[in-house]
Amino acid sequence: MEKVVVGLSGGVDSFVTALLLQQQGLEVIGVHLQLWDSQVGHSQEPEVEELCKQTGIKLYRLNGRQLFQERVVQPFIQGYLSGITPNPCATCNSFIKWNLLRDLADELNIRYISTGHYIRVLPFTNHDYVHKGIDPNKDQSYFLWGVPEEILHRVITPLGDYTKTQVKEIARTHGFTRLAEKQESMSICFLEKGDYRNFIARQPGTSSCFTPGWIVDESGNPVGEHTGIVNYTVGQKKGIPLKGQTPQYVSRLSPSTNQIIVGDKTSLFRTTFSLHQVHLIDPEEILSEDIEVKVRGIGLNPEGFARLSFQPDQTLHVQLSSPAWAVAPGQPAVFYRQDRVIGGGIVR
Repeated sequence: MEKVVVGLSGGVDSFVTALLLQQQGLEVIGVHLQLWDSQVGHSQEPEVEELCKQTGIKLYRLNGRQLFQERVVQPFIQGYLSGITPNPCATCNSFIKWNLLRDLADELNIRYISTGHYIRVLPFTNHDYVHKGIDPNKDQSYFLWGVPEEILHRVITPLGDYTKTQVKEIARTHGFTRLAEKQESMSICFLEKGDYRNFIARQPGTSSCFTPGWIVDESGNPVGEHTGIVNYTVGQKKGIPLKGQTPQYVSRLSPSTNQIIVGDKTSLFRTTFSLHQVHLIDPEEILSEDIEVKVRGIGLNPEGFARLSFQPDQTLHVQLSSPAWAVAPGQPAVFYRQDRVIGGGIVR
């Protein structure tokens, strides 16, 4: 019987994934990734163990704490100290979870790997690509722009063909009603449902980003005082003084001068920006004329198509046909051709 390594978090999505794969005749090898030791919540591990026991799934535990600390938590802290807005979930989903599952699968000599992500992985012109899941409210393709093709080639993601409602119904049908109704956390796991500012304040050597300083307009004129640059992100209106009767928004952060630069809403529209840490399945696709760009998972994204071009310093220049609002350095920008993710990068 063909085997598949499945990441099991203790939530309904990954567990239903395991059930669906069992129904397809695969032997599921469950893996619980230990990435962060919760200080406030309880560990999901006993629940995962119980679910595996009930369904005859062999369970492995994989310690990825050090990798998670080095690749996700530390860059998150450093990002805010540098005045950028990191997206730790995109980093974790693209570069940590899949790599750990792949490494264990290699160790066990198992070809296939799977998770409970709402995406589809489909072939296109001799390559394998992430595609959007059919449920627009749960599609997670934005967070998987960086998964290398050699991993995608081994991936099975059944939930891309289901809606969240259907997934919960499958759990209920199999007698796992409590799991179907379990409250799911949408927050960043290591923040423990708390505020990122409090988390950063607890880290050594971060006091400088809480030093008060000037809020200035685009011309450098002071318009107020801020309470530390870590308390602000691009696009923020809260805590920014009005200019006359006009609301002002954070347009840039300058850690070197400890200043926050603000402007009115229209000043935050951008039609060009550049990316580093670029990942593309087929680099020649950047010449296509039907590329759409997402600068945030769900919500306000630019309309129309974009033109992409590599610069001599290997950054990727993005020219939008209609502007994007509040594009924040540190965030991923992800490229689509219809439902297919062709790649992405991090806004500089």
